[in-house]
Amino acid sequence: MSLPNTFIQLTSSQQILLQKQQEHAGLQALREASANLLSRVDKLAEMSNTMADGGEAVGAVLRNWPHVFSILNLFDKPPAGSTSLSTVNVQEEDEEPLPQLVRLPYGGETKTSQ
Repeated sequence: MSLPNTFIQLTSSQQILLQKQQEHAGLQALREASANLLSRVDKLAEMSNTMADGGEAVGAVLRNWPHVFSILNLFDKPPAGSTSLSTVNVQEEDEEPLPQLVRLPYGGETKTSQ
């Protein structure tokens, strides 16, 4: 209760000075809180960009699955050269050229004749 008594005893210019000091302290706290919020939003934006890049990578992988399945269907065909109706329909639906299948030698366990 001594604070209101001292506030009354101050001159008007001292009261204004005290009020301005309190306003300045509040403004400093607001600036610090704004800077903290800005850093958090920047981190959130960076994380969002990372997630967006990951989403594009996942989309690219998912876009390749039809090609993978069409290649697997090539191995499922009988070697007699008879074309089935479903294979012709799949080829008509695909507008992009299929990637070329390449066999690479496997450097794992191989049996050599000696």
